[in-house]
Amino acid sequence: MSGKKPDKKKGLPTDSRVQLFIGKFLNGELESLYPVLDEKLGYRYPGAEVFVDRPEDAEAFLKSLQDINLLTSEVCGVLVSCPGCGSCNIDQIFKLDRQDTNDIRDSGSSGENTISKGVKSGDAGWRCRSCGALIQKGDLSVRPIFCYKFSEEGIEKISDRLAIKPLLEFLHERGYDTESPGFMTGESEVEHFFDITARSEDQSEVILALDFVVSDDDVGEDKVISMFAKVFDTNPPRSILVAFPGLTRKARKLAEQYDIDVVETRDLGTLWKDLLKVIPPVEEFKFETLDVMTLLSLPDHLRKTASVVCEKGKTTADEISDMTKRARAVESGYLNQLVRMGYLKKERKGRQVLFSVIS
Repeated sequence: MSGKKPDKKKGLPTDSRVQLFIGKFLNGELESLYPVLDEKLGYRYPGAEVFVDRPEDAEAFLKSLQDINLLTSEVCGVLVSCPGCGSCNIDQIFKLDRQDTNDIRDSGSSGENTISKGVKSGDAGWRCRSCGALIQKGDLSVRPIFCYKFSEEGIEKISDRLAIKPLLEFLHERGYDTESPGFMTGESEVEHFFDITARSEDQSEVILALDFVVSDDDVGEDKVISMFAKVFDTNPPRSILVAFPGLTRKARKLAEQYDIDVVETRDLGTLWKDLLKVIPPVEEFKFETLDVMTLLSLPDHLRKTASVVCEKGKTTADEISDMTKRARAVESGYLNQLVRMGYLKKERKGRQVLFSVIS
């Protein structure tokens, strides 16, 4: 995921992470973010971590949204930590006796323990469990920690550029269950991030994976290539890229080559109409029956693979490869192509990826 900050100049969420994050608020899934204590980091914001590369980046992400008035903040506590190593893993010692101070001084030369300047026998203080330092109360590092809430006024001002809300509303209206962001594990066992994944109520497997991009200019090939890498590994039955305002000619041609459906629109008001062309109601999302006539209509290379799956019932690319004497990578490509065509279904069990005929 990109580490770039939202565009402060325009106050527009062209970063899809911001769109997805605001979508959590608009859907009622998230109203505010409170920090939780963490021995290593001091505190974390779990509700924001899915939108950043590392947990420690979450607070900077939230502050950047506060800078463009999409969030407000208030102090909800203070963090007390060791002034030497910064750890919040400290214990209060109500009274330091002479032996405590002597022990720390004796071991200080080893570098394992230190003593706060001015600590005397009989003082009340704290001990850092990470570096071993003894600390007087007045020497503790104290800093405020914040909770964040969404600014309805700020979000309202950019509502005409929020793609996530109409996208989710459309999918729900068409009968899909959605997750945003959604995650799919590929054949490589790598977990991939899609802006939205959708399934029917009676299916556990994702049937539609969607990414969107909001830009001031037409979107180039990089976004298409990035999505194809995820689609190739996870192989959802349908993959869709929604581009605001659109794709360049090269990007559009590449998406067609990669079998990624594209919706291009310059106006969110027409988005619903554009989506109708590529996303059917969930009850009409049909898979094809792999009968004799269908097998005969397939190209020779796909027919051979499909016939083995029909014979085996449920199988892996390795097993197909053993029977056809073709390379596993070749068979994996053919199997995934048959999944995209709607003739096979794909499921993961542990480390195995199984293919079977749709009944």
